[in-house]
Amino acid sequence: MTKHEENGLTRRKLLASLGIAGAGALSGCSAIERVSGGNGSQLRIAQPLTATVLDPVVIESVPSAQVATQVFEGLYTYGEGTTLEPELADGEPKVSHGGTRYEVSLKSEPRFQNGNPVTAEDVKYSFEAPSHRDGNTSWRRGTPNKWEVDMIDTIETPDDHTVRFELSYPYDAFHEVLTRAVVPKSARDPDPETFAKNPVGSGPFQVDRFVPQKYAILTRWDDYWDSPKAAIDRLKFVSEYSGLSRTMSLKTGQNQLVEEVEPHLWKATNDQPNATVKSSESYDYTFLGFNCNGGPTSEEKVRKAVDYCVNFDEMVENILRPAGERTYSPLPHQLAEEWDMPVNEWKRIPNERNIEKARTLFRDAGVEAWAPKIAVPASKSSGDELLMMMANAVKQGLTLAGFQQASVEKYSWSVFHDKIVSGSPSDYHMFVTEWSAFPDPDAYVYPLFHQRAEGETNGVFYKNDDVMEKILNARKSDVHAKRRKLYEETITTLLEDRVHLPIYQPKNAFGVKKDLDDFQLSPMSEENPRFVGSEYRVTVGE
Repeated sequence: MTKHEENGLTRRKLLASLGIAGAGALSGCSAIERVSGGNGSQLRIAQPLTATVLDPVVIESVPSAQVATQVFEGLYTYGEGTTLEPELADGEPKVSHGGTRYEVSLKSEPRFQNGNPVTAEDVKYSFEAPSHRDGNTSWRRGTPNKWEVDMIDTIETPDDHTVRFELSYPYDAFHEVLTRAVVPKSARDPDPETFAKNPVGSGPFQVDRFVPQKYAILTRWDDYWDSPKAAIDRLKFVSEYSGLSRTMSLKTGQNQLVEEVEPHLWKATNDQPNATVKSSESYDYTFLGFNCNGGPTSEEKVRKAVDYCVNFDEMVENILRPAGERTYSPLPHQLAEEWDMPVNEWKRIPNERNIEKARTLFRDAGVEAWAPKIAVPASKSSGDELLMMMANAVKQGLTLAGFQQASVEKYSWSVFHDKIVSGSPSDYHMFVTEWSAFPDPDAYVYPLFHQRAEGETNGVFYKNDDVMEKILNARKSDVHAKRRKLYEETITTLLEDRVHLPIYQPKNAFGVKKDLDDFQLSPMSEENPRFVGSEYRVTVGE
């Protein structure tokens, strides 16, 4: 029995209620409420998964980042597309010493929500914290984001408004790293765990109440140091697992914004008189990863056998469009095109579905009795239905290949992350998830595959000294042609060895009530939804 059936509201009834005949039945309800004594409105935003933590130093998921980005700011931020523009910084960074020194001047106006000025010491602390760990093993201080800053050798603060980054090597994407959020040292350092639930930032919204994995309520910071200020008084981010329920909630007025409109519901959403789908290309990558550390999936034959068990081409064509497209490498398609990667060659690497060939490879590998576990981030009340579909397709193929005990294991995001970086086959053999990063190949290769990121962001534990050396050499080089060659060779090997099975690249897609004006999407998923910036200010029409 599905969740909707348990509640007495079936899938058929929900779909029927989205039809044109009943389009205005509940038009009197609205997620927009005028706040007494305020100048704006309050909005309710539904996410498939919601935030687990709001401390940007340790954030490891897009849903958490999407809430935190309303509260925190970086030295630089994304403007239109992937163009960077100063936020806390006063102008462009001064780059010298062969690309190993970046000096950034701070604006004098920025303040944190506790009234303290944003200083160079806060910036220094924010970029050093991801590399630190607390003695308390239950609280991992910044580990998931260490890869973003471990090229930094030292950080100097000549004065309160100057920060000097000295790099160990000329990291070609360091401009992107400078978008990391800045936190107040005095508020976070004494108690990082409390800060993660009740943070203080310098952004246009402040945290009113946060219940991890359930909801986050933000209110406009009236004393925000920059302009324009937000026009919306109150934001509430909530979790809604069902894509159908999210779309329905636009019609009933329960939600004003819903993230991730399911592909088969795009037309129904656009057909609503007061709602539409807004979408943009993303830099997200969805994949099936293998635990190469132990158990059957540590064998290449087994991974290739699993590849024979599922037809992702067919699934993406029939299920995903128009909400995304098939991908054949860890690199988002626009990044692969920009770097002139051999996408057509990579496209020929995956096996065509053939259960008999899968059985043969399993037998050749000596795998007979096996209960394969496929981990996916989800729970009873939240999750991504598309990820579940992909995981279940793998399970079905494995079942047909003779493994009747194949299972899809659902975990809340924080538990999921800990499971899939443990390297233990008792926790997982495979995992389906999504990765979002900045537009540089290193951001998709180093954290997902290099041995230095094992136990942090790398859950595959793949062993290949030649590949590891190439990844590191590409990361440390600022010569484009050299980097391109190294990434082409590395990715080809990773695909041939079936370390990942790339699945699809989703679009950033939101269902939006039409009276929400000036709503714009960024290709960077963690930047969405955006409510105020230098070139936009979301308002609610009368």
